[in-house]
Amino acid sequence: MKPGKKFGHAPKSPGRETPRAHIQDALALHQQGRFDDARILYRELLKHNPANFDALHLSALLAYQTARLDEADQLFAKAIKVKSDFGAAYSNYGLVLHDLKRFDEALSAYDKAISLTPDDVDAYCNRGLVLRDMKRLEEALESCYKAILIKPDHALAYSNRGMVLREMGKLFEAINSYDLAISIDPACAPAHANRGVALQDADRLDEALACCDKAISLQPGNAESYSIRGNIFRKMKRIDEAVASYEMAIALDPRNADAYSNRGLSLHDLNRFDDAIMSCEKAISIRADHGEAHCNLGVSLQSLRRFEEAIPCFERAISIMPDYAEAYFNLGVSLQNLKRSDEAIMAYDKAMSLNRQEVKAHWNKSLVLLANGNFELGFALYEWRKVQPNPLGDRRFNRPLWLGEENLLGKTILIHEEQGIGDTIQFCRYVNLLAAKGAKVIFAVTAKLEKLMESMGQGLEIRRIDDLPHVFDYHCPLLSLPLAFKTSSASIPAQTPYIHADESTSASLRKRLSENGKKKICGLSWFSKNETTGVSRSVNLLDFFNAVDPREFQFVNLQYGDMSEEIANLKRQKDVEIMSVPEIDNYKDIDGFAALVDACDVIVSIDNTTVHIAGALNKKTFVMLPYVADWRWMQDRDDSPWYPSIRLFRQQMDGDWTDVFKRIDRAMLEDAAQVEDHPS
Repeated sequence: MKPGKKFGHAPKSPGRETPRAHIQDALALHQQGRFDDARILYRELLKHNPANFDALHLSALLAYQTARLDEADQLFAKAIKVKSDFGAAYSNYGLVLHDLKRFDEALSAYDKAISLTPDDVDAYCNRGLVLRDMKRLEEALESCYKAILIKPDHALAYSNRGMVLREMGKLFEAINSYDLAISIDPACAPAHANRGVALQDADRLDEALACCDKAISLQPGNAESYSIRGNIFRKMKRIDEAVASYEMAIALDPRNADAYSNRGLSLHDLNRFDDAIMSCEKAISIRADHGEAHCNLGVSLQSLRRFEEAIPCFERAISIMPDYAEAYFNLGVSLQNLKRSDEAIMAYDKAMSLNRQEVKAHWNKSLVLLANGNFELGFALYEWRKVQPNPLGDRRFNRPLWLGEENLLGKTILIHEEQGIGDTIQFCRYVNLLAAKGAKVIFAVTAKLEKLMESMGQGLEIRRIDDLPHVFDYHCPLLSLPLAFKTSSASIPAQTPYIHADESTSASLRKRLSENGKKKICGLSWFSKNETTGVSRSVNLLDFFNAVDPREFQFVNLQYGDMSEEIANLKRQKDVEIMSVPEIDNYKDIDGFAALVDACDVIVSIDNTTVHIAGALNKKTFVMLPYVADWRWMQDRDDSPWYPSIRLFRQQMDGDWTDVFKRIDRAMLEDAAQVEDHPS
């Protein structure tokens, strides 16, 4: 049985019309849990007398207990035809119809049971859960109250009332109802388990886990409690334990589709995508109309970049659950990754219409709009980044946020950085526009960017982000400035350079790396550690030089981190040397790194911080982009309105860099042929 449900008529002694010796033997086996043996005897009885009501009814109960719902459905239907005035049969049939999601029929069965047995407390209890699943919550609550009026000490009635109250969003009242159930019957396992669900919703996770553990100790064979515990573990980010708990639920109930679906979601969290797919497919094989399982399957396919396969999964989930905002959101993600922008926006709009607080849909829609050049609406929606689960740009101050409306003449405004180094480099260009409005500008950045930001010019006060001022009139997060300045694709402040490297350091490096001007210098960056997009952005160094002729250039390492082994392997296999500058830490020493970038004649890089520094320094830069690139590079362009010196080389097929490398090679050869002298 699932928590909250109870048989309206438990197996007990048969009626007089039944051959007593055989049915009592079968019933004894049934009550002992020897279900296979009991089933054989029930079938033997029905073979001799297909209209034996007790054998039909008890066989139906046994089929339900062993998760054979279709068989239970057939047996209950036959039992009711034989004996249509037995209320408990209708009440028990309601359990089966409910689990089959035939809610209207389940409700009719409970209503019939109550008409035959007006004091059937279990029928009222279980009827309440059907009405809950039908979203008829007030009626569901009334049904539970009627059960309590009939039997004020009925623990399950209070537990079921708690389930309805939770669905209504009344968590405090739900928890109180579970507490009443437990006070009546401390051994009521469903009340403990469902109390755990409500506490999970309230983010009281340690208490929720304790409730589930108590439910399991009281009823070790109840699969649902293990499944609920798995959900709590997953929310606690204890994913391995979540998987183990779901697997225990499955061991107890191999037909538990919810456990398979949620196990798939947890395996996805562990990046075990193939295992996750199999788990979700198993859930669907058990219950073809399991909307969450279809959605979870799509999410794992999406993580393997199998977007075309993922789309039908989300569409199937939506056909089952038309108000499933999460499925619409994920549909939008797949469409976005296939560059089907208009369809992606429609999917995000639908997700937002179903859930106005669907943060991810607002955020993703902003990225699609920005990538397609709709900066006005895109930057407005980009403000939703501040309310994500991991918010960006949401520092709070006791001074008002400036988004372009107030006059700044004579005012002090604090601009605070957000997101990464590349973001700060790209958008710091707006800070000088504030100074032009007559404002005193305090720009707060991470410590390693202080000196580079000071190179933007006079009139700016550069502060460390961990040493913010106490006195100012307004504040604005850095990436809200494009919105504040009402940026359009035609009004991007694209004048470069707007930052400057140390000239003497750059000149010294250029002389050294070019062997006094004998070679052109190509700075190279090829790898990203970004957890989300690093794999799709990074290129293999050997693959790159299988396509690119290295003879015209001296290659210089602009990659952060220890890449010595990969560089040595390239030297062994291709006899290509990439020089490193050991005194400059490409990650920690931003000033030295900027001088190194400035010393190069051309930069070849994947999408990372290197590109933004090079673009802001106005260095010729060739950027290798994946099929679906970050919004900053917009869609299907080979130039950048943000950086005039940058050329973009995009994948034509998702994951395939071959054509990108060939085009980079041609561009580098053309550059070598056209430019005789190194730029100063």
